[in-house]
Amino acid sequence: MSVSTALFFIIMRKNFILGSFICIAFFQTLSAQEKSDSLSVDLNDVEVSASQKKLYSEMGRILTVIDKTEISRSAVQSIDQLLDYVAGVDIRQRGTNNTQADISVRGGSFDQVLVLLNGVNITDPQTGHFNLDIPLNLSDVSRVEILEGSSARVLGPNAFSGAINIVTESSDKEKLSAELSGGSFLTLGQAVSGNFDINKVQVFGSVSHKSSDGYITNTDYNFLNGFAQSVLKTKDAGKFDLQLAAQFKDFGANSFYTLAYPNQYESSKTFMAALDWNLTKGNWSYNAQAYWRQHHDRFELFRNNKDAAPWYKSHNYHMTDVTGGKASASYLSVLGKTTVGLELRNEHIFSNVLGTPIDSIKAPFETNGFFTKESNRLLETGLIDHSVTIGKWYFSAGAAATNSAAFGLNGYGGIDVAYAFTESFRIFADANSAVRLPTFTDLYYKSATQLANPNLKPEHSQTIEIGTKAFQTKWKLDAAVFYRLGQNVIDWVKLPTETVWQSKNLTSVNALGADFTFVYYIDNSPFKKLSVAYSYLQMDKSAENFDSKYVLDFLRNKISVSVNHDIWSRLSATWNVGYYDRTGTYTDAKNVVRSFAPYALLDCLFLWKSRTFDLFGDLNNILNASYADYGGLNQPGINFNIGIRKRLD
Repeated sequence: MSVSTALFFIIMRKNFILGSFICIAFFQTLSAQEKSDSLSVDLNDVEVSASQKKLYSEMGRILTVIDKTEISRSAVQSIDQLLDYVAGVDIRQRGTNNTQADISVRGGSFDQVLVLLNGVNITDPQTGHFNLDIPLNLSDVSRVEILEGSSARVLGPNAFSGAINIVTESSDKEKLSAELSGGSFLTLGQAVSGNFDINKVQVFGSVSHKSSDGYITNTDYNFLNGFAQSVLKTKDAGKFDLQLAAQFKDFGANSFYTLAYPNQYESSKTFMAALDWNLTKGNWSYNAQAYWRQHHDRFELFRNNKDAAPWYKSHNYHMTDVTGGKASASYLSVLGKTTVGLELRNEHIFSNVLGTPIDSIKAPFETNGFFTKESNRLLETGLIDHSVTIGKWYFSAGAAATNSAAFGLNGYGGIDVAYAFTESFRIFADANSAVRLPTFTDLYYKSATQLANPNLKPEHSQTIEIGTKAFQTKWKLDAAVFYRLGQNVIDWVKLPTETVWQSKNLTSVNALGADFTFVYYIDNSPFKKLSVAYSYLQMDKSAENFDSKYVLDFLRNKISVSVNHDIWSRLSATWNVGYYDRTGTYTDAKNVVRSFAPYALLDCLFLWKSRTFDLFGDLNNILNASYADYGGLNQPGINFNIGIRKRLD
């Protein structure tokens, strides 16, 4: 099936874009009389500010932004739960409160999503399982930006199926807040954060802690986060943004990575430092960034060696170091905006499992841990991008290339085009390619049930997308249809008659899907906001006869409905309903192959909000549904959390 044929088929089959345009035309007609009151946006200003402040320009793509208000009204306690309500995003949880969760965008694997913290790439080269090790409490987050689809030409390799930027913003308004919460499974949470102005330096700092006995045996956890950010704004030298962070995670991993051994355990430590600089002079703007991230991990297949098998000789020990620097310059003229950039990123790992043999080295923080292997790679990336607005048309095109000794030179690029019928209604189309380099786990991991391939090639993809974005004062609508062609996509596969999973480059994996989000704001009513999000996905592969562990295990249909309403005075409630229809199969603990069953979840948050404090309580899985994001690993039934957040302004 050709790309154009596939797109035509899905559009006609679902009447997706056609229906969207009819809805838009209808609402435009209804709102014509109130056009003077509608939100007005200067396209050129949006393009300039978006490049400076946001993950990606919203002119030719859909960038979903979850702001502080929406975060506070969501019936969630962690970043992974928050992302689960976004169309096209698949969060697969192995435990509660972001104990261990994988993120997938538009059917991509958890290794194909780029994760950033305040614009700093914190994606883990060992494995995407650690990409959501974010050293923050949810209340520290100012906004979350989600870009679905390839963004590699702007953000670099590994922004294969999407990118997510988690933003904390320091403020010149001094304030201090404290949070205390508790709930099911003896869950306890404490957090303190504050904004301060010290000699014209804006400082934000937070410390948070969470612990729980776990919803079943060996799912207990203990997390500690520390984060500090300081921002200095000068008149002539620009803006300087310094981040320092640390996270300590210890958790029982009952059957997390294999159902055969329920007594698993994991302990990780993350340290991060980054300095960002921005300067605008006339038509020129400059950005430079230096960053470092270190991640320590100890994985125990048998917790504390209890009932360990005779062949089990040692836990797994890993330490990854990522250091990088990048610089870019942009020039704004009558011909548009041109950006050029360079980045150097070095990824190194010490391990007793991953890499090539070395002399034994003592593992930091470990009594009996030693590293016997290592691997290193230096990535050199260059990019050029140009965007321009001509009348009602917007064009953006660019190209990038990444070079490394291990994988050679890999090029990618693309183009975005948009047409604005009005200031509040536009359509867009884009075509972009991307590359994703294998993780150290893809290349080297070896166990009794897994065998990696050190000769893996980088993944490549080409994605085309068409869509629309429209808004008025009372509603907004985003809709898109996409088709992604993937070559050499990496997956862990095995023959039905085998027991060992192997990492392989599949010949091709293609994805065809659609995303739809509608939000309506209601005046003069106890009901304030209604949002509906729907995503559809179909994937196929040309490699036959393999069982797939990750790539072909995806959400075919996902529906999220959210309603926010007032109850009385300062008391409000937000209800979230989700329906999840996952395709694929899994092998249970009794070695029986089973299919995933669809399930529905109902969650609710009650919020009492005053000037100086908030009281909140959330009920999760109110329907007490039995469900699993990973086969055989059931998630908790009905559970609750209550808390208080005190502000000292």
